[in-house]
Amino acid sequence: MGVASWLVLGGEDPEHALPEAAGQAGLVSQLRPLIREFSAPGELVLDPFAGWGTTLVAASVEGRRGFGIEVDAERAEKARRRLEGYPGQELVPGDARKPPLEPGSVDLVLCDLPYFGTDLNTDATDGAQFYALRDYEDYLGALDEAFGAIAGTMRPGARAVVAVQNRRIADRFVPLAWDAARVLGRHLTLGDERVHLYDRPAGGDDPMRTNRSHEYLLTAVK
Repeated sequence: MGVASWLVLGGEDPEHALPEAAGQAGLVSQLRPLIREFSAPGELVLDPFAGWGTTLVAASVEGRRGFGIEVDAERAEKARRRLEGYPGQELVPGDARKPPLEPGSVDLVLCDLPYFGTDLNTDATDGAQFYALRDYEDYLGALDEAFGAIAGTMRPGARAVVAVQNRRIADRFVPLAWDAARVLGRHLTLGDERVHLYDRPAGGDDPMRTNRSHEYLLTAVK
């Protein structure tokens, strides 16, 4: 029956933690098992929404080459400084819809989506910064464009793992994970579902709200 569909996550390995970006940078300890499972040593791992470079840190530790794209130039430069201690990694500022890679060169795509409805980077106007998109259909359209371009960089048989949560924005439930899976399935063949669980306290008495202590891992293959 394959592997377990869920995993309870522990803490970060202090050796690779990034304290100044706590809560934003993801966990190297979360990504390393995925890299080992979905790729082989020496292969190329792409993170098209690279943020603080956590995926590339994990790729280096696991003996893979990593390539990251980060739309925020300032954050990209900070991530590049972080990666100076991790060989075999490259991170560039750019648009995930225009990955500067040869077709068929990527062995694994591993990323966390920039979520719709946040308060980050709301002043961006060029469409490349997904955080700034205020209309949900525009956001899904940009995601569709990005997934199509990313799929073009992948070799046949390459895999993708996309981490994403559903969202609650004010009083509205937004099924981001499920919609993102639908969009991803236009370009790649979806795999089975996985869930990562976080230790988050619950509170309140509204049965229509939860602490949402889980995120989906959308797995797919080209």
